[in-house]
Amino acid sequence: MTAAMQDITVRRMAFEFGEDVDPVVLPGRPEESYGLIGLSLLLPYLEPYLIRTMKEAKPHIEDPDLRADLQAFSAQEGQHYKEHIKFNESLRLSGFPGLAPLEKELEADYLRFSETKPLRFNLAYAEGFEALTTAVARHALLEGDLDESSPVGQLMAWHTIEELEHRTVAFDVYDDVCGGYLYRLAFGLFAQWHMLRFIRRVTLHMIEAAPEVIELHGGAEGARRRAKARAARGRRMLPALLRTYLPSYTPHDIPFTDEMRGLAERYTAQAVGATPPRG
Repeated sequence: MTAAMQDITVRRMAFEFGEDVDPVVLPGRPEESYGLIGLSLLLPYLEPYLIRTMKEAKPHIEDPDLRADLQAFSAQEGQHYKEHIKFNESLRLSGFPGLAPLEKELEADYLRFSETKPLRFNLAYAEGFEALTTAVARHALLEGDLDESSPVGQLMAWHTIEELEHRTVAFDVYDDVCGGYLYRLAFGLFAQWHMLRFIRRVTLHMIEAAPEVIELHGGAEGARRRAKARAARGRRMLPALLRTYLPSYTPHDIPFTDEMRGLAERYTAQAVGATPPRG
């Protein structure tokens, strides 16, 4: 049995990034900035893959509310990758041509998954991504780690709140179409490894390609201090992520708080167009 339809608003944004994007998009945090860039580079390949997967799943779903959720999920994802493409194109003006082969490899992976893997694998991959981003998004809000003072920060805050809005959809579609805890766990973990591996490769490449940036931010000692701070934040987030691996996990248990609702309403007001949830 599927749960009630979720409140998912599809917002069309119009972020402008200019031609002088500093790759250190998180001031004073170059390694995390490069990780954020890795995530942004990932999304124009991942999110079309998610949309293809949901399109393949849709004929198998009879519940009208879940079909509506699936449509809204895909519409939000479509808006996400378009805005990330704009940011990525601005970023490319700052250099780092060595990232292109990594992107080509990633693109080939997602095309191969769509063409050769069973629907169950692709749905489990989608849920692995969504479970991870839900945990990360909640943690960012709890830590007060969303900096909306720049267009890049606003892009990530908008994306964060929409991840929380549609947090249940991939889980429900997987459960409705095929189900199975152990399969979801195994291939959800593969999905998280696959994505985080790409992000790490981007981060390491950017560090190696521009060592002067690390020197400007305190050299090796500064890098060690930032690594310790990242590890501490990771430990604080770990319990929420580990809960997603339990047989009892369901994103329906994660409340959409007043703080989340307020952030969502601000981005609805900022949007150049918005399609409100049905009902």
